[in-house]
Amino acid sequence: MLDELILIKERLELIFPFMKKFNNYGLLFLVTLFLGLTVFLSKYLLNTEELLYNFYSEQLAQEQIEKLLENQQKWEWLAYAILPLLVLIRSSLVALCLSIGVFFYDMEHKIAFKRFFRVALIGEFVLVLVGYFKFGYFYFIKTEFTLQDLQQYYPLSYINFLDLEKIQPWLVYPLQTINLFEIAYFFVLVYGMYKLLQNKFWKSFEITAVSYGTGLVIWLGLVMFLTLNMS
Repeated sequence: MLDELILIKERLELIFPFMKKFNNYGLLFLVTLFLGLTVFLSKYLLNTEELLYNFYSEQLAQEQIEKLLENQQKWEWLAYAILPLLVLIRSSLVALCLSIGVFFYDMEHKIAFKRFFRVALIGEFVLVLVGYFKFGYFYFIKTEFTLQDLQQYYPLSYINFLDLEKIQPWLVYPLQTINLFEIAYFFVLVYGMYKLLQNKFWKSFEITAVSYGTGLVIWLGLVMFLTLNMS
């Protein structure tokens, strides 16, 4: 286990120096730009409008579907406009978890919140890759798919080995979370904390596991609760 952590640490040391070229605003802009590109590619190369039409064809009249698609086109700009806000909220919540963890574990360090926020922002680049892997899967490999396939598939996730028809809806999201991207994201946070606190790598691992892990469990519980009440 220790050897594996050392290897991960060495790989991450190759990535972080590149990020030093950008301040937090620059990182936020890059993450938003890459996310916006995945939205654009999915919409125009995966024909999501046609998928929507096929999905609602048995539930709504043609006029209703056309109106739905028309409204979607009208508000298309909103999907791109809220991306920075979503990244900002997610990174802020992760940064809050990390800062609370440091507060309880390491009272000696007085670290500005923006530095925790930077660590979370760098981690966002891992999550951005999810969209590109997903796009590549449906564009190059599984070219015949439905809207449900597109919504339920999560790259390199445990859920891909399960029969979704036998899984309760409230369990889908937690199972999607068990994936290699989440693991990679976690270790980026660990390394970011290691560089921030200048302590032992294992200590940063422990702080991140407790702080971010607790926040993740709370978030999963909230999503499961809302799904149960809405279904």
